[in-house]
Formats: sequence, C-alpha cells, structure tokens
Amino acid sequence: MKPNPSVRYSAIMGLTLGLGIGLSVGAAWLVGQWEASRRQAQFQQQIENLSTALQRSLNRYTDVLTFLHDYYQVAEEPVSRQAFAGFVARSLSTYPGIQALEWAPLVRRGDRAAFEDQVQAEGYPNFEITELLPTNRLQRAKDRREYIPVTYVAPFLNNEAALGYDLSSDATRAAAIAPARASGKIMATERIRLVQEPRDQFGFLVVLPLYSTGVMPLDQPTREAEFEGILLGVFRVADVVEEVLQPLSYEIDFALYDLNTAPERQFLGQYEAAGKTVVAGPTRLVQPHPAVCPSPADCTRRLTLGQRQWQVVFAPAAAYGLRRSYGAPITLLTGLLLTGSLALFLRNLHAELARTRALGEMKLRFFSMASHELRTPLSTILLSAESLRGDLAQAGDSQNHPKLDRILTTAQHMGQQIADLLRVLQQIKYPFTRQAVG
Repeated sequence: MKPNPSVRYSAIMGLTLGLGIGLSVGAAWLVGQWEASRRQAQFQQQIENLSTALQRSLNRYTDVLTFLHDYYQVAEEPVSRQAFAGFVARSLSTYPGIQALEWAPLVRRGDRAAFEDQVQAEGYPNFEITELLPTNRLQRAKDRREYIPVTYVAPFLNNEAALGYDLSSDATRAAAIAPARASGKIMATERIRLVQEPRDQFGFLVVLPLYSTGVMPLDQPTREAEFEGILLGVFRVADVVEEVLQPLSYEIDFALYDLNTAPERQFLGQYEAAGKTVVAGPTRLVQPHPAVCPSPADCTRRLTLGQRQWQVVFAPAAAYGLRRSYGAPITLLTGLLLTGSLALFLRNLHAELARTRALGEMKLRFFSMASHELRTPLSTILLSAESLRGDLAQAGDSQNHPKLDRILTTAQHMGQQIADLLRVLQQIKYPFTRQAVG
C-alpha cells in the first residue's frame, strides 16, 4: 500500500521544522557559551596583568629598602645624615608612593642622653626621643630598656614630627620590628593612618633590620646581639597602586585587603576605575561579577609584601561593557530564518507537485477518453473492412485487393498503439510525483 502523499508531506515538514529549530537553538547555545568563555578569558587575563603589575610595584618599593641596606653594608664609614639623604634622593623622586625613608638605630637606656646630645649638636636643638600619646600628641618617651628612635628621615619636609619618634613605642610598628629583628627578613606592618597625609588614604611600613657586621647572623642569639637598628620605608597605598595602573586602561575595580590582621582592619583601599583613584572609603563594595567570575575565587588574587598576604578582589566597572552580546540571538534568528525558508520551499514544492499530479490526472483522463473515442471508429473501420473482404470472397472474387489490405493493417496498427499508450499510462500514473518524493 502506497503512503498517502499528504501524510508523507506532513512527516517531511515536521522533520524539517524539528531539525531546523533544534539545530538553531543548539547553535545559539554554543555561540552563547563561546562568547561567555571568551569574555571570562579576557577578564581573567586582564586581572592577571593587574595582579602582576601590583606585585611588581610592591617588589620595587621593598627593593628600595634592600638597596639602602646594601649601601649601609658597603659604606666604609658610618653613613652620615647628608649621605643618607643624598642616596635616597633618586628613589624619592622616582617612586611617588614613598612618604618617607628612615633610619632608626637601637639606643639603650644608658646611651639615651649621649645620643640626644649628639643629634642636638647636629643642628636639632630640640631633639629628644618621643612617643605618641593616645591623643595623638607627641611627648618625651618614658624610661625604657631600649629605644629605636627615627634619626634620619628623608624627605625631612612634612616629616619633621617623625624625627626622634621611638618606633618600638607603637604596637603596630613593634609588631613588625620584633619578627624582623629576630629573623633578619623584611617585614611589613598592617595599615596605618599617616597624620601628615592630607589625602584620605592608608599607609603601611616596611622594615628591614641592620646588623653591625653587615650580614645577617645565622642564629637568633647572635642576631639579637649584633642588631644595630632598623631601615624603614613609609609608603602610601593609593600612590603605590595608582602609579602602576597609569599605563593600564582597564575598566576594572578592585579592593585590597590585608589577610594577616583582624577582619575590621583588613581593608586597605579600593581602586575605582571611573576616577582612576584609590579611596579609603569605598562608595560601593567590590563584588565579583558572575558573568566573568563563575566563582568568587576566579576574581581573587594574592600579593606578598614583607611576609604578609594581601588579597585583591576584582570586579568589572560600570564602563567595562558587560552588556548582553548579540551573537547567540543573531545565530538563533539566522537559523530560524533558514528553517522557515526551507519550510516555505517545501510548501511551494508540495503545491507544485500537487498541481503536477492534478495535471497528470487530467492528461490521463484526456488520453483515456481520446483512446476510447478513437477505438470506436477504428473498430468500425476494421469490422467494415473485414466484412467487405468476406463479401468479396463469397462473390467468388479471388483477386488481391491491396488497398483493402492496407486499410486493415493500418487500422490494426493504430489500435495496437492506442492499447500500448493506455497500458503505459496505467503503469506510470504519476511520473513527476515519483521523481520528487521517491
């Protein structure tokens, strides 16, 4: 039993639409996934560049202390105040994030008076070892077993109050000096507020111990015995960060946190790409965006500074351009248009086949009718010719009649052609339909 053409057409149309829509949706999903992956990879590369630049900047600032330490080691004579200022002058002009570079020697109780007299004789008649009261006012330091007073400070302008300040009297500074003194390693402090800083930003200190022999002793008792003082760098967070980001024009915000302190004191500053500045009081909290960071860890990086761990949390700024991409919708629309075009083509083809089938049936009816109409006179001719031959034979006419024979032969041949034509039409009833769908 042959399938119904309408059923076959419906099946082909349904299969075409189903496959077309399915492939369009699948292609749109793949394009969307590819665009999301590309966007994430681009953002990850950008924050990797930022992290590398930030770490390199921190290393450069701590290297300033290392170079100063090397200078103390190779100096043939004790480094004077003028020599100290001359050596650090280039660093101060190169690195805008430096608030001050300082030298603070170890002064024991019995040497305090002589030490103060010596500095006063250098041109600072009011010099004395001081400490900071809870009211942020300096006073003469109380009697203690030892002091680590700031003796050299550069630049001196705007840092006058630091001269004579006992670093060991402050808990934040002492928390970095003690492990540095014991280990010989560079240590950084947690965030501090710089009283001489006019801008709202945090600062941090980096300390490097100096020993009398010029090299770090191998054991702690010897390090304690040969400890001579502290080289100190006072740095500003905002200036350190903004300097390194000048050549990078990414529209990315980020926040800095110190992981080695109490949660309420971890925040160091937030870079806002809109103003290209670091603020100590963020206008909004930086949160990783799921469009570029499937998990928060993807937008978090670690920095190392003087045995401390800083965390950087990145997020795209408002101007970053996370607008919805149009690749997936365009792919879906294109696929649906192609599917619709194919369905329309099949519909038109089906209509054309229907018209062809109707025309074939009309031809068949026409030939059938024509054959029947032709066979009737042919039959009459054949019967008449055969009757005429019979009448001649009965009349005793034995002569040949070629014209009569030609009439009979021609009529029989035409009858056979009409029969063959009808048989062929019956065998290939719908030739065009078979070729199109078969």
